Amino acid sequence: MVLCLPQPKFMKILDRYIVRGLIPPFFGGLSVILFVLVIDFILDILNLIIAKGVPAMIVGKLFLYNLAWMISLAVPMAALVSSLMAFGRLSGDREIVAARSLGIPFWRMMLPALFVMMLLSVVMILFGDRVVPETNLRAKTLMVQIRRKKPLTALRPRIFIDDFPNIVLYIERINDKTGKIFGVKMYEKQQSQRPRVIIAPEGEVKYVPQEDAVKFTLYNGEIHEIDPDNPERYTRIEFSRQVINITELGTKLGEQKLKRRGDRELSISMLADRIEEYERKTDSLRVILSGIVNSAIDSLFVPKSVTSRGRIHSTVERRALLRQRKIYSKLRKYQTKISESIRRKRKLEVERQKKYSLPLACLVFLLVGAPVGAWARKGGIGVAAGISFGFFLIYWAFLIGGEELADRAIVSPVVGMWSGNVVMAVVGLIMLYRVTYQSRFSGFGWIAKIFSRKERKSYA
Repeated sequence: MVLCLPQPKFMKILDRYIVRGLIPPFFGGLSVILFVLVIDFILDILNLIIAKGVPAMIVGKLFLYNLAWMISLAVPMAALVSSLMAFGRLSGDREIVAARSLGIPFWRMMLPALFVMMLLSVVMILFGDRVVPETNLRAKTLMVQIRRKKPLTALRPRIFIDDFPNIVLYIERINDKTGKIFGVKMYEKQQSQRPRVIIAPEGEVKYVPQEDAVKFTLYNGEIHEIDPDNPERYTRIEFSRQVINITELGTKLGEQKLKRRGDRELSISMLADRIEEYERKTDSLRVILSGIVNSAIDSLFVPKSVTSRGRIHSTVERRALLRQRKIYSKLRKYQTKISESIRRKRKLEVERQKKYSLPLACLVFLLVGAPVGAWARKGGIGVAAGISFGFFLIYWAFLIGGEELADRAIVSPVVGMWSGNVVMAVVGLIMLYRVTYQSRFSGFGWIAKIFSRKERKSYA
């Protein structure tokens, strides 16, 4: 009966059949992958509720906000799992053989899945551009509010903490139940006062809702102050009890927007604006640096009249040497600013490229998953999960390694973020060629044949 059907109508039926075969394994794989990603986060969630006393509704919001970036990571891997399982089932039920007997090549059977993955990639690009930055921002904002409302959530041992305004805090050990802290080092800087360092072996911390303040009570410690205008003026004060209040924390555990967005909280257009801003900043700094060099090129060396012992005999020589030091300080200052501006621009470019490369991995993984699934045949979810994990581990190594190399300026952001996609696409196209133009896919045996031919040639 199938042979009596018109060819276009038969192809539509086959296309719908293949698309329907992709949907159940995709959502099944997505559920399993999300569960794995959520397990580690759930431990922190339970710690906030049980140990820190944060309301469950607030923690639930925090969980939902963090779910967005997990979905952006899980969808490409779910696409790989669905491709493996769908085409593995078609191969195991001999439906691929039946389609080939009707003159339908394997690549034609992949077209409906290719269309679905292209559509999924576009959706994930929009999701990563519109949804993920906003949810990351809300999660970050809510976490800041939680730490300000519940100060013990911000206190972590042996970590420099800058969640409190005008204070950097370091604590060796903390008792979550009693609020006692040990081995406290606090750097306090305010505009109207001198910066000071406070050291105490022990103390207590608690939140005072009436005053909307965090109250640190320190015992048997020292206060060290240095005048920034005159570093020779140094003050050391010992105390038996010192109270430090941190105010202006916000009375409600709300979702106030942060003034400054991080790289992960920026959309594609925001990233482009930031990159352009750093380009303009770098150009202006280079103009300033060039002016300094051109105006001071003749005064960068110590005067020859300086004696061999290094003593300067005249006021003119002292002024010349002082001017040289100032010029050198300016050069170093602007060189550092230029390097920092280039580094920030490079990190933003890496983030922008990632917003495209990660969603398009859905399409790349189809090129790998479909031929591998046809080769592995009907192996079930265990075989699909194992092969998917192997390929995704390789891709993830390229992604993380490429990001690190791009941040260090060893490779360009484009190479760093797209190398994994290119490698997976090449592997997928090679496998697709083998499945399409050979009656039986021999796995990786063709690699052994290539090396055996090379060995025979070398012996010849």
